[in-house]
Formats: sequence, C-alpha cells, structure tokens
Amino acid sequence: MNLRQIEVFRAVMLAGSISGAALALHVSQPAVSRLIRYLEVKLRVVLFDRTGGRLYPTPEARALMREIEDAYHSIDRVRACAEQLHHGVADRLRIATNLSTALELVPRAIAGLKTSMPKLHVSVEIATHAQITDQLLAGVCDIGVVAFVQTQHPAVTAQLIGEGDVLCAMAATHPLASHKRVTLAALAQHDIISFGTETAHGKMLTRLLGERSQPMMPTVDVRYAYVACSIAASGYGVAVVDDLTACRFAHSGLVLRPLSRAVRYQAYALGSTERPLSAGGREMVRLLGQHWAAARGDRSGKQAAHVLP
Repeated sequence: MNLRQIEVFRAVMLAGSISGAALALHVSQPAVSRLIRYLEVKLRVVLFDRTGGRLYPTPEARALMREIEDAYHSIDRVRACAEQLHHGVADRLRIATNLSTALELVPRAIAGLKTSMPKLHVSVEIATHAQITDQLLAGVCDIGVVAFVQTQHPAVTAQLIGEGDVLCAMAATHPLASHKRVTLAALAQHDIISFGTETAHGKMLTRLLGERSQPMMPTVDVRYAYVACSIAASGYGVAVVDDLTACRFAHSGLVLRPLSRAVRYQAYALGSTERPLSAGGREMVRLLGQHWAAARGDRSGKQAAHVLP
C-alpha cells in the first residue's frame, strides 16, 4: 500500500461511507470506490461488506486500520519531537555554576531563556571549577559557568562571557573606605578575609599578596566570596572579591574600592568537546554574554557611586 491508498482507506474507515471519505479528501466518490476495490483485489481480501448502501468494515479491515493508526501515532510523535527540537526541548539543560555567577548572571540568563523556550527543563547546581570540569567530562552537566578559570582541560571548551574587576569590599566604618583606590601597601595594614589556597578566589588572592616581600597571614578563612562580603559588611576585615559578588551587597552598607593597580578576571561558559550544545544551550550562552554586557553598563554608574565619595 502506498501513502495515497492508506489515506483513502483510513478516510473511509473514519467516515463510515464512500461519500464521507470523498468529501473529507476533496475527491469524487467513484475515485474512492475504485481505489477501495483495487485494494481488495491487490490484498486478496474483502475489506468491507456492502449492505443497504453502507460499508461495514470486516475484521481484516479493522486489523489493517489498527496498524495504520499505530503508524499515524508514530508520525505524530515524530512531528511533536521536531516541534520540541525547534523550541529547544530535545533534553533538559543542566547547568553547573560558580556561586559568583549564580547570584545574578545565571538567573537573568535563565529567565530570558525560559521566555523564548518555556517548555525547556533547566536544572542548576552550584559547584567549584574542578567539580564543573568533572561533571562536563562525565556528561552530568551540559554547561559550566565559571569565573577565575584556573586550568583548562583539553576536552573542555571555554567561551568567554566577559571580563570584570577585582574590588576591595569593606564596611563604611573601615579605614580603607576613605581611600579612592587601595594600594597593596595599604591593604597589608588590615585584616584580609581569606579563601584558602585551593579556590579560584584564594589563588587570585595568594598571587596578589604574594607580590609583597612580607606575605599576609589572614586569620579568617571562608570558601565563598559571598560569605566574605557578608563578613566585611558586618564590620570585620576586607574582602578582595570579584565585582559580580561585591555589587550584590550594594544596599547592605558595603563600600567598594578598586585596587590602585587594576586586577581583571574573566568569566567563561564551559562545554564538552564531545557533546555539542543543544539549541537551548547555545541560546543560554548567548544570553550570558548579553546580560554580562548589560550588567557592565548598569554597574559602571553604581560602582562609581561607591568608589568615589
């Protein structure tokens, strides 16, 4: 049976008459009648009993109809899948992100992504750079979003989202709050909140303070820049952190000051060389870059207000 024969047979079964099938298919009744008779001859089976001007499907016709309906349902599933692919719903989008990028950047990008792809299932997990690399390699996540990239695995791709500034954050009552810019010499005179030596922030701070002949020995260690900012805002010490995190505390009394010699950092969207991103993944990366650029514009004015008395 070819596709046209299947369509005519199905139309007769659904309509229950030659005239109804002809009307549904926009063809003549004789054409439908001839095709049904041709099928019966070709298949060597009676498909309809013709009694009182009506057609009554035989068991053979009903069996054939079940197979045809199964085929149509499969076609419908293929069409639905194609429609989902168009809207980026081939699979869930699994994102692993640093806490710094998870505070504002990733949520904004997800909100934009869900606007254009409302059926896309998105999951987010907070992880370290090392954990994100492991998850990408194992296929546990689709996209990693990180700041302060430490090392790059050959099986992991990295697309630059944008660059930002490292800032000093302290309470308004802190002596360094009166400085327009903070020198390393001035910073060395105060307690600095540490991030240990294994985290991205910790490595950055170690490099920064290691330039001095007398390296600092911080007495408070935390894992996340968010916690460091909270401690500084509460009145203890100085947090040397990325502007993404620091600017989230703009309304908590935290004062932000740039270093006298600018220190920059980069944020990246990571992926796997073995698994290309879906349409949803590619759109997520695009939105990350877009919102980063927008945040730079918004933040420049806000930061200036905090940096300059």
